[in-house]
Amino acid sequence: MDIKKEIDGSVCDSVCDSVSNSVWDSVGSSVYSSVFVSVRDSVGSSVGRSVHVSVRNTVNIAIREYEY
Repeated sequence: MDIKKEIDGSVCDSVCDSVSNSVWDSVGSSVYSSVFVSVRDSVGSSVGRSVHVSVRNTVNIAIREYEY
């Protein structure tokens, strides 16, 4: 058993692990943030649309009742 090879191997493994972990973290966070933003935008637009429609319908009904 060659001690130098074992030490070099463990150092290389730990460096490779940390590099791959940081790469995966950055990729994962960017993907997560883009997914989060798109979900937030779609949910926000649908909620905003439904609120807008309900307010508009309520106003239209109130106007119609006021005219009669």
